[in-house]
Amino acid sequence: MALLAWGSQPMEEPGLLVVGQGKAMFSLPPEGHPLKRMDAQNRNFRLLAMQADWAVQLGEGLARIDPWLRLTYSSQTLSRYLSAEGQDRQALAVLADGTPAACMTVRPNWLRGPLLELLAVLPGYQGCGLGRDMLAWLVGQAQRDKQGNLWTISSEFNQSARAFYRQQGFEEVGNLPDLILAQEVEILLRLRINQA
Repeated sequence: MALLAWGSQPMEEPGLLVVGQGKAMFSLPPEGHPLKRMDAQNRNFRLLAMQADWAVQLGEGLARIDPWLRLTYSSQTLSRYLSAEGQDRQALAVLADGTPAACMTVRPNWLRGPLLELLAVLPGYQGCGLGRDMLAWLVGQAQRDKQGNLWTISSEFNQSARAFYRQQGFEEVGNLPDLILAQEVEILLRLRINQA
């Protein structure tokens, strides 16, 4: 299950963002944050700030799978997006025993909470709860910062991503036709957090 959540303004290819400089929302220790999950192969998963070589490996993997394949993203564009510095978002990688397994990018200040622009788990690591653990970590960070919402965007055709987000408590709140590609619809999803 590959998951998609992109921002909304085109760059060189649809869906990539060009935004001003900002501060990173999260600080991680140099050794990263251990995710609770261990899969059947006893691999250890750690969440870390993105590095350029991981961005290249992840970009190559993402370009070969939907939704990025259907949306015609090249590996070079995805790698640039994941490794871009000075953007108003933070890119994070998950390593499985030192090998890139998953990633997410987050824009910290959107509409009373962060926007999860991208959440992806490479095929060899899908099905062990890694996406769920990544999202749980992000929700914990937003709760710590007393944010009211967590947002994401998924392609309408990406039924597995939409089902995943619904299972995590997100509600679909709007359709965005022709946002990334003509003839494609993106779905805006919202998770309410810290509601009094």
